[in-house]
Amino acid sequence: MRFAPRLLGIGLLSLLVLLMMSCEATKQSSNEFGSPKLMKGEAIAKVESREVVHFTDSTAEYATSRSELATAFIREFGDGTVVDKVQVRKAPVGDGQPVTYYLIGMGLRNGGFRAMALPLTAGGDNTYYLRPGAERYILTGVGCAVCFFNFENGRIVSTTCSRNLGGGHCDLKVEVTNSLFAAK
Repeated sequence: MRFAPRLLGIGLLSLLVLLMMSCEATKQSSNEFGSPKLMKGEAIAKVESREVVHFTDSTAEYATSRSELATAFIREFGDGTVVDKVQVRKAPVGDGQPVTYYLIGMGLRNGGFRAMALPLTAGGDNTYYLRPGAERYILTGVGCAVCFFNFENGRIVSTTCSRNLGGGHCDLKVEVTNSLFAAK
């Protein structure tokens, strides 16, 4: 009978150790910056780039709906601009230059034309993605009904006012990143 309490104690201790080991096995470890350590072949599910469009023959299939894109543009402008048109356009390039596509949102703020263009990154198989590190080209029309982006070798370099009837102009602002698909 003297062994029964010891056996019970050892059994409980073993059970406790097993429970602690199973908890440690399912716990994610972190490095000094707080992000999980990865084993080879393991990936963290975080959004770096987001698929926007896939081209088949001559049509564009939007992976993200145009209404979702319009809402994201409105949030990205963040100043009351209402985006009512979203499109993906191929930028003119010289011979031998890689093809560049831009995601463009257009709308109005207080009756003035506004547009934002973001370059897309090719992902192979005619699929194009938006990277968070992609720059934003923002157009603001001042006394101009519609503004256009001017391209040189696939890059936006300036703007043009559609009808400059009285000193109207289009202002171009370039921001180095975007948060179009960032969770708010």
